[in-house]
Amino acid sequence: MLTIERRGQYAAFAALSLWAVGLTGILARSHAILFQPYFGDADPRLMVLTLIGAGGVSLHQLYARGWFDIFKADGRGAAFSATLAALFAAEAIAADLIIRFRQDMNVLPPQALWFYPAMAYVAEIVFHALPMASLLIFLGALFKHLRAARLLWVCIVLTSLLEPTFQLRFAENPISWVGGYLWIHVFAFNLIQLYVFRRYGFVAMYLLRCFYYVYWHIVWGFVRLQVLF
Repeated sequence: MLTIERRGQYAAFAALSLWAVGLTGILARSHAILFQPYFGDADPRLMVLTLIGAGGVSLHQLYARGWFDIFKADGRGAAFSATLAALFAAEAIAADLIIRFRQDMNVLPPQALWFYPAMAYVAEIVFHALPMASLLIFLGALFKHLRAARLLWVCIVLTSLLEPTFQLRFAENPISWVGGYLWIHVFAFNLIQLYVFRRYGFVAMYLLRCFYYVYWHIVWGFVRLQVLF
C-alpha cells in the first residue's frame, strides 16, 4: 500500500505528465512540424506518451531506491531554480550579443508558450531521468565496491555529457570555438540541473529548464530579433 508521501510523489509526476502531453496535443494539431527536428515524422503525442511510460519507470526506480525525489513541496527548489536559470540565461545572452547565433534558432510566441514547456519535459526524461536510472542500476551492479556517493556523482557527470553532445548537431559549425562554448555551457547547465534534481527533486529540475527557456528562448528570443537583426 502506498504511503501518503509516495502518493504525493507519483501524483506530482502524473500531473506534470498530463501537463506535458496536453501542451503537446494542443500544438501538434496545427504546428506538428515544430517537433520534427526532435521526433522526425513520428506523432509527437505518441512520442510524449511513450516517454511518460519510460519516465515513470525511471523515476520510480530513482525514488524507491532513495536516490532522487520526484517532488518536494517546500518551495525552495522553485526559487533556487528561477535564480540559477536567470544566471545561465544572462551568460547566454551576453554570448549571443558577441557571437550572434543564427536568426531562426527559437520558436516564437504564441507557439513557444506550448512548445518549450512540453519539450522541457521531454528533455528531462531523455537526458536525465532515464539515463540516471539506467546508469545507477547498471554501474551499481558492476562496481558493488564503489561508495554510494561516489557512484552517484560518477553517474551525474556521465549523464551531463549527453545533452551537450546531442546539441552540437544543431550548431552551424560544431568543431569550432563557438561549438566548444555551446558544449561547455550546456554541460554546466546539465550538471547544475542534476544537482537540483538530487537536492530538490525532479519537478524543481524541470522548473529550472522551464525558467531558462522563458528567459532565453521566449523573452530574449523575441527581443534579439529586434536588437540583433
